[in-house]
Amino acid sequence: MDLKIILLVCGLTVVTAYSSSKYKGSCKVQFDDCNCRIYHFYCEQDDTDRPFCVHAHQFCQTNYDSLAVLDHPVKNQAVLDYIDRHSLTASDCIRNYGFWINLSDHKVDGHFVWGPSNGDLDGICPSDFSNWAPGEPNDNTKKDSRGQDCVQLWYRRGNAGKWDDEYINVRPKGAVCETRVPHCDYDAYDLVADDYEDCTMMGSLNN
Repeated sequence: MDLKIILLVCGLTVVTAYSSSKYKGSCKVQFDDCNCRIYHFYCEQDDTDRPFCVHAHQFCQTNYDSLAVLDHPVKNQAVLDYIDRHSLTASDCIRNYGFWINLSDHKVDGHFVWGPSNGDLDGICPSDFSNWAPGEPNDNTKKDSRGQDCVQLWYRRGNAGKWDDEYINVRPKGAVCETRVPHCDYDAYDLVADDYEDCTMMGSLNN
């Protein structure tokens, strides 16, 4: 079944992909005066939380803006720095070696695009930046004849958070969600900047 169809069907259900016990904190990063993000980190979902990738998308859309859109190296590194600093790659957090992000080729096979943060998962935002693991994406069909339409930050075989295409519904994963803060105006969105640690010490998108 196509990921878009699954999403429409599952949209009628209550999304409980990641309980509060899975939550491992949030961090903020400011790229320039008009570009701030808060990233939210969750350990692996339960084995019964199927379809895994679909429920991760729904959870982040319901509770934040979306799964993380890591379309720039500074954004990508900010997320990797937080995961590393808080040791979220340990087996008690992700037994299946990965965190879902908001990249997919479910609409056109082999054409990976970022789903925008407005809930439209068709994906309309390609990016010149990529961070694929060696040999990826490979659209492996060993465990699902439909191949691999979702993308994870992969922590296996020395791939320290590099991207890997993954099956929609074979293995549960952790998730990285994001909240957009337009113009970095936290007050306008009832957010308090001091509630969040800094993701990284890296510079702005303009650097």
